[in-house]
Amino acid sequence: MASVVAIINWNSGNWLRTCIESLLATAPSAEILVVDNASEDASLELIGAFRKRVNFIRNKVNRGFAAAVNQAFQATSTPYVLVLNPDIRVTPGAVVILEDFMNAHPHTGAVGGYVNKNYLPRDFPTAWVLVRENLGFPRPCSVAAVYERRNPGAPRAALQFCEAISVEQPAAAALMIRREAYESVGGFDEQFYPAWYEDVDFCCRLKAEGWEIYYAPKAEFLHEGGYSVSALGSESFVRAYYGNQMRYARKHFSLLGSAAVRASVAVGMLGRMIGRPQQAAAYGKAFLGALKGW
Repeated sequence: MASVVAIINWNSGNWLRTCIESLLATAPSAEILVVDNASEDASLELIGAFRKRVNFIRNKVNRGFAAAVNQAFQATSTPYVLVLNPDIRVTPGAVVILEDFMNAHPHTGAVGGYVNKNYLPRDFPTAWVLVRENLGFPRPCSVAAVYERRNPGAPRAALQFCEAISVEQPAAAALMIRREAYESVGGFDEQFYPAWYEDVDFCCRLKAEGWEIYYAPKAEFLHEGGYSVSALGSESFVRAYYGNQMRYARKHFSLLGSAAVRASVAVGMLGRMIGRPQQAAAYGKAFLGALKGW
């Protein structure tokens, strides 16, 4: 195969084993690399039976998702790298569909598969979109809107089976990346730690370099979703998510736009402290972080 499958693991429990089993069943010739970010659970022990089929990079500390993806590229040489979350089950043909698409579209820097209806592609967030989101207004799903305009009256569920469509930000839970494109932007920004917004930043930089990005829903990956939030804990998640959001804003928005996002984080945290008192400590620390600018 023209790709290596890199699974970025951190305390994923039995999900990692399930992911590898699905890969071996559906893409038996795939080269599999597990980059483990110093897991403290039994996830690596649970895949002991696959040691002859799987390569490993074991970090002594949690280097974060972005750094782990960079390690996967540095340790391999295939034209494409398929980045997977461990809470993914691969369906028959999914890996080949993405490879074939990349082979047929040389200007495509990355292509994502379908990873369930809650993780459809989105446009890159503007400052205004993030302000609204931080204040409690949900971000619209751009790819669903495009599909519905092109197919009036069709059920949104049919989006899973449509042809590949050009997008800005597909879900990184199952994302195939062209090595040439990866190298052209210098890889992932490891300052987005431990996760969240590193994939948005990466795709934004790919687009800026002229690469195309696609969503190919016929490549289906069954995605549990949310395991990393549970493993991290609410307080650490809130700090990581909004801290990385602020880094994204500083990189891609004007000073005014970045300041507006920062203010909306602070206001949003105040509202959440009132509305969810059981998580007031986590939101309070994020509020202080927003005031200090992280």
